[in-house]
Amino acid sequence: MKIITIPPQGIFAVNCYLVISEAGNAALIDAPEGAERILAAAEKNGVKIKKILLTHGHCDHIESLAEIAAAAGAEVYIHELDAGKLTDSYTNLSEFFANYLEKSAESYSGAICLSDGDTVELDELKFTVLHTPGHTSGSVCYIVEDVMFSGDTLFKNSIGRTDMPDGNQITLFESLKRLENFRGEHEDYRLLSGHGAESTLKRERNSNPFLNGNMFDY
Repeated sequence: MKIITIPPQGIFAVNCYLVISEAGNAALIDAPEGAERILAAAEKNGVKIKKILLTHGHCDHIESLAEIAAAAGAEVYIHELDAGKLTDSYTNLSEFFANYLEKSAESYSGAICLSDGDTVELDELKFTVLHTPGHTSGSVCYIVEDVMFSGDTLFKNSIGRTDMPDGNQITLFESLKRLENFRGEHEDYRLLSGHGAESTLKRERNSNPFLNGNMFDY
């Protein structure tokens, strides 16, 4: 497995990632601003985007979804509780942030809905869905091998906001507790989030005030 981090751009500075199989097929984690540069990154590295895995349905993470899906012929996956956001400019926040978007997130239908514990397979790669609501009702983390893509649930030293439609602080704290207690096949997990710098799950357990129990009593 090879992972290419595509540098963020624009005011929202959303990270997205190409996760590449041995056969040169890729899963794109989120589809933010800049379809041309994302498609160019795939072409430059000689890979084909076969699947787009969305961590949640906010406009900054789906801004180029329709364009990339059409250009690549890729399947799109999202948790069932966020699927409606792909066609609703209110719940995906496009109406709130229209002045800050490069272009409005184009409505997209036909996504494959996921639930907690589902797996998405791409060649030898298996992405496991971990439902972590709070930032949105359908926010998820994707786990593949020893990597966790945490979307806007967990960041280095911080967490996702809950002050927008469909956000819930109590639910997010429950999801954070689930991540704090998560034990998978590996001793530690590389943490690649929707915004900000890379970290590890172990580091966040030890130093993130929202996970290590110093800030809140769950």
